[in-house]
Amino acid sequence: MAVEQKTIDLITLADLVPIKSLSPDHCQELANKSELVKLPQGRYLFKAGDKSEHIIYLLTGQVELKGDTGEPRVMVGGSKASKLPLEQGKIHRASALAKTEVTYIKVDPNLLDIMLTWEQSGGYEVQELANGDGGAADDDDWMSRILQAKVFHKIPPANIQSIFMKMEAMHFKAGEPVIKQGEEGDRFYILREGKCKVIRKTRQKPEGVVLAVLSVGDNFGEEALISGGKRNASVIMATNGVLMSLSKADFLELMNEPILQKLNYHEASQITGEEGGVWIDVRLPSEYQSRHLRNSINIPLPLLRNKLDKLDADRKYIVCCDTGRRSSTATYLLTQNNFNAYVLESGLQGVPNEALQG
Repeated sequence: MAVEQKTIDLITLADLVPIKSLSPDHCQELANKSELVKLPQGRYLFKAGDKSEHIIYLLTGQVELKGDTGEPRVMVGGSKASKLPLEQGKIHRASALAKTEVTYIKVDPNLLDIMLTWEQSGGYEVQELANGDGGAADDDDWMSRILQAKVFHKIPPANIQSIFMKMEAMHFKAGEPVIKQGEEGDRFYILREGKCKVIRKTRQKPEGVVLAVLSVGDNFGEEALISGGKRNASVIMATNGVLMSLSKADFLELMNEPILQKLNYHEASQITGEEGGVWIDVRLPSEYQSRHLRNSINIPLPLLRNKLDKLDADRKYIVCCDTGRRSSTATYLLTQNNFNAYVLESGLQGVPNEALQG
């Protein structure tokens, strides 16, 4: 019988891939919501064909992995290979038998993916539409500026009308926070009057660093809505001002869904094979090396903005990650910058095993 322990060593957890890329706070939160399990010799951790509900990391002992094809392989706790998940994918391709007594960690894959997405999309970006003095604007001025954004060119006219009808005017005073770093994202904002500052706290700068000053027509707040993560920065009013806001549900329905083009693996393969499209994997290098699509290139989400000038605007790009969460954020960014980009539906979970390597 498996015995679940309560205490997970934070140093051990923070040495695992890709968990090691998380901040200490997120590592602690993940540790609190993960399980440490002890299993006796001769018991199965999982069997081939089982649904994969957790990411499993072997800490101590030996586990034999045996699939339908190929020789069985033995994973040893504490080895370099054991820093990676024991197996990845939506369905287990192999059975894992405890050759000795083993201890292992069970991690919630959805929680880990949300944390990775939030932290990797931390390079704050706003859509700056025009220069201006940031003062009071005519009713049509902010509206005309926001409609100049490339991202709005892909939204159906009927949706645009609904967007402006559903937006709510919110008045703020100088020094008042609009959004706070670390809170859940619930609204998308467009600055109608005034100016505000984007401030991000880091371990080195706990008081916060000013990343940008926003003026009339600038919009922000979409990343947390798309990724399902938390706000990666705070936005504070520098002057009195007015913001037009859209609820998360309305943003996803009227703006995000029409913009994001989604393809399944078969459809995407036709574009990469027949039309010269390019696979972009936006996971961390360690995740990419562990398992990735053949012929894909790795541009981690935190670096994507800095690599935009290296991409060919005439090519089509299929963006992928484990689940589709990080790739949706990346595809929205590419679309904002006028690239023809698609999200791989269900991420690598929907890709045949023979198309993967690593």
